[in-house]
Amino acid sequence: MEVNKNTPVDRSYGTMDNKSKSSLAVDDFLQIMAAEIQNQSPLGDSSGGSKTDYLTQLAQFTMLDQMTALADRVNQLSMLNQVNLIGKKVTIYNPEENIVGTVERVKFYNSQVYLQVNGKDYEIGYLMEVSDKLNEVETDEL
Repeated sequence: MEVNKNTPVDRSYGTMDNKSKSSLAVDDFLQIMAAEIQNQSPLGDSSGGSKTDYLTQLAQFTMLDQMTALADRVNQLSMLNQVNLIGKKVTIYNPEENIVGTVERVKFYNSQVYLQVNGKDYEIGYLMEVSDKLNEVETDEL
């Protein structure tokens, strides 16, 4: 294709307004598959795949797309479940001395979860122990 100053440019490709990245990839795959089927050699050389190969690849591609979307949703649910830690007594690993305190806030930043304990933020990966603060107060009073 010859490009000159009158050639229209589709600038919407980078924005993906209503399409997800994965649906764009499936559309691209379908276009490539259709082009290969249309341009097959009439002599039947074996350079291209059979029609069933394309369907198998499409099914695998679609399955991978759905599994990725499911994994993303499970990750989001897992992150939101950490909100239940607010008000709980926790022990956070620290090389000098472990931090014990009550979770004041749960923060989400760059797909990471941080717990605010005693006014400081700690990555959820350093969490060692969780206990129900209310139950401990009741048992201490007995």
